[in-house]
Amino acid sequence: MVDHLERVSSRPGGVLGRLAGKVTERVVETVQPDLVLSHVDVDALVDRVDLNRALARVDLNQLLERVDLNLLLEHVDLNLLLDRIDVDRLIDRVDVERLLERVDIERLARRSGLPQIVVESQTRLAGSLLDVMRRQLAGLDAILNRGITRLLRREPAPRSRTVTGEYAGIVTRATATALDVLIIATTFTIGLAGVNLLTTSFWGVEVRHALPATIALAVFAFSYAFGFLAVAGRTPGQGTIGLRVVRSDGGPIHPGQALRWVVGFPLSVVLFGLGFVSIVFQREHRALHDLIAGTTVVYDWGDRPAELPGPLSAFLARHEDAGSP
Repeated sequence: MVDHLERVSSRPGGVLGRLAGKVTERVVETVQPDLVLSHVDVDALVDRVDLNRALARVDLNQLLERVDLNLLLEHVDLNLLLDRIDVDRLIDRVDVERLLERVDIERLARRSGLPQIVVESQTRLAGSLLDVMRRQLAGLDAILNRGITRLLRREPAPRSRTVTGEYAGIVTRATATALDVLIIATTFTIGLAGVNLLTTSFWGVEVRHALPATIALAVFAFSYAFGFLAVAGRTPGQGTIGLRVVRSDGGPIHPGQALRWVVGFPLSVVLFGLGFVSIVFQREHRALHDLIAGTTVVYDWGDRPAELPGPLSAFLARHEDAGSP
């Protein structure tokens, strides 16, 4: 009936057209749509309606304001909807810059965990590369120790791939010492250049005398080694290579032992380096300054086990088995 009235009202002019228009408006105003829909087969009605024509006459923005979109999405097959949508055309109509202005990118990144993932991946990568270097140094120690053991006709100690807590050899200890010397020299040089810059800028005086610079270097080196050993049980060089200074019984050292270790170190050097020879030949690889301080140096990679390279560990295990009775 309504469709018939609408067709009549659409005819130009005439009393019937005007009357049909008024009747249609009156019917729409008085009829309760929800009550009508409860007695109508909506699917059959939709099949008979030209939806595209109906949508052309509807203010969709106003309609969307009245619709619960979440409820609507629960009843929509989104995959089917996306298959029928020209996504490229849809994206062309979206103001991406305006959309990004409304998005808190930093908060979104924090919630996704990306910064933490990046940091953890970089840390793992750096740790893996560092461990590769440490394994090679520990492997050189193991090869040298094997040669010395055979030379002195000692009974070889049981060998496994994990060497955490075992006595560090000469190769690893020498590398850690060289790294500490490099750190001390570089840091002192930069500090001295800074002091010269300040004294030259404010007082026009430049530090050129060798004796004061040498004394300052000695004091800095002593403070560097003693401070780190007393607090952490290892210097930065030792920590990088994966070593720790411990008591002869394996416990942590105390400040007095750290002091004796640092004071005794020059004695190992000035005796033509003979103080380091015992590292090669002694079972516990203790240098002269270790004997003075009652300490030894062991492998310690922190939260990761200290390991030999896999092929070397297998090689040593095979030869030890072959040499056993």
